[in-house]
Amino acid sequence: MKYLRGYLFILGAALFWGISATIAKFLFTQQVDTLILVQMRMTLSCILLFFYFLIFKRRLLVVNAKDVYRFALLGIIGGAGSNFTYYFTIHQTNVATAILLQYLAPLLVLVYAAISKEEDLSPAKVAAGIISLGGCYLAVAGKDFALLSLNKLGLLTGLASAFCWGFTNVWLRHLLKRYNVWTCLVYSFIFASLFWIVINPPWKIVAAHYSSEMWGTFIIFAIISILIPHSFNFGGIRYLTASRAIITATSEPIVAIVSAFLILGETLVPLQILGAVLVIVAIAILQLKQEPATEAPSIESPQAISHSIVDEA
Repeated sequence: MKYLRGYLFILGAALFWGISATIAKFLFTQQVDTLILVQMRMTLSCILLFFYFLIFKRRLLVVNAKDVYRFALLGIIGGAGSNFTYYFTIHQTNVATAILLQYLAPLLVLVYAAISKEEDLSPAKVAAGIISLGGCYLAVAGKDFALLSLNKLGLLTGLASAFCWGFTNVWLRHLLKRYNVWTCLVYSFIFASLFWIVINPPWKIVAAHYSSEMWGTFIIFAIISILIPHSFNFGGIRYLTASRAIITATSEPIVAIVSAFLILGETLVPLQILGAVLVIVAIAILQLKQEPATEAPSIESPQAISHSIVDEA
């Protein structure tokens, strides 16, 4: 049952990420700056979540000072880093190339699992990782393979986005052994937001003089694209190993192309449908052999956090 819950959470995250990609594509056509949109969705999500827990669940904001750098790495490398390198790769190449490079992440996680021996690297996992990558390739490039483009800088930032995304899944699994999933989520948002403030200071946003309607759009987009899916994703990793979680998350581009077909009226060719089927097959392969996954502390059980703090003292 816990495995099922984990898969449903990750698939829920992929659903919202995929739909938000379609919404972002529409907003870009309305002359919304890419950097502003990426920064605002993280920062506004951070503000909403932080003040909610500050008022109602303050105990979940208590962490060991020695672990602050761990949250910083999760937020800066995993959160802001993966977003920044992904969108920079889009700028250097195109969306299809950026997605394909970022979704090399499952293979990187599998390599890490083999080296660290933190997971059982079964043939089924390797097959699922390769099939999911192939499915993503067909899904995002099957319409027109000429869409793929590559240059040296785009290749480097694309591989960096894959590393950052893979790092998120592995590093988060370690943190969830000590802290509640919501604690990890809040602090990752905080450090990611601080990163974006350095990259794009607040006065530049103020100088843009956005209307109240646009601010409302930013808030709604932040909830749909960051707050909800990241909550699902962090929750899912509580029940799944890093490799299973990240391979399951490759369903995101499938949701994106289907939602673009339904919402924006974009065409969907047979090769893209085949890519979607391959991703589903990859997720099904993961069910051939289950393995134990350590569940994170319950949101109502901060004792695990206090115990870890005492142990470090």
